[in-house]
Amino acid sequence: MKVKTIAVAGILIAVAAAAFAQETQVRVEPIACLPLEGNAPVHVTLEPDAAGAEVRVFFRRLSHEVEDFYYVVARPSGAGGYWAVLPDPEDRRLVKKELRGESEYAWAKWWRAKETLDNRDPNPDLDSKVVRERASLGKLEKRTWMNAKDDPAFQRWLEQLQNEPAEIWVGAYDPHGRQLGRSELYIVEVKKEKECPVTLTPQQDGYASNLTVGETREWQAGEQPFHWECDGLVTRIDPAGILRADEACRACVVAWWRKPGVIIPAAILTTVGVIEVLDDDEPKETSPSRPR
Repeated sequence: MKVKTIAVAGILIAVAAAAFAQETQVRVEPIACLPLEGNAPVHVTLEPDAAGAEVRVFFRRLSHEVEDFYYVVARPSGAGGYWAVLPDPEDRRLVKKELRGESEYAWAKWWRAKETLDNRDPNPDLDSKVVRERASLGKLEKRTWMNAKDDPAFQRWLEQLQNEPAEIWVGAYDPHGRQLGRSELYIVEVKKEKECPVTLTPQQDGYASNLTVGETREWQAGEQPFHWECDGLVTRIDPAGILRADEACRACVVAWWRKPGVIIPAAILTTVGVIEVLDDDEPKETSPSRPR
């Protein structure tokens, strides 16, 4: 009987290992836009599903200098489905850059040139320290979505943007952190809320009010997520995988901690201290400064 038990256990381990070894297809449901002053859900499907996998939705804004990602961990919804909610994007215009020596479609060509350079500085005229520190990992993620547009179409698209778009990709990982599969990199426009209506389920709304954001680089610690709002952000995961209270956005707690479904971790309550609230219910303390 003991031998049979060991044999069965060995078979189960082998089956589990084979499931993780199989390439996982990661499919992201198309996202029409992200709203300003609001959160948007991201829906993902793994084919085949991998029991115990962690699904991370990586995100950043399309910045001319800062390229490193953040992520949120998606929750399973069954049958290989997962969902997550992104933070609220800040209202930021995309900085116009033009490739020197080009008279036509110079903005489009600037971005194409950027993708071919190790230093990520086409002209060069960017802040080399910022690029070196805050694009060191993100620059490895090539913007293949640009290949779908020729220069005239790409230029027209850039000129009609209301805000910095967001870039998103999704990765699935086994319990040891090995990547099982990933999606392509997507570009998503950020629009005013009335032009991009999004409805969250009660579960998603609760998630948005208690966000945990993962960091991929050391510089992100102690900083408000670059060009994303603090609303609902309560905890962070550092690049080593350590969960901690958010120290950059804690001043925003008063603005949303009375919302139904908001759970304030004890670690947050011990680090926030007392924040004096003015008559108009706005916190007197403000968030720390951040890169513009």
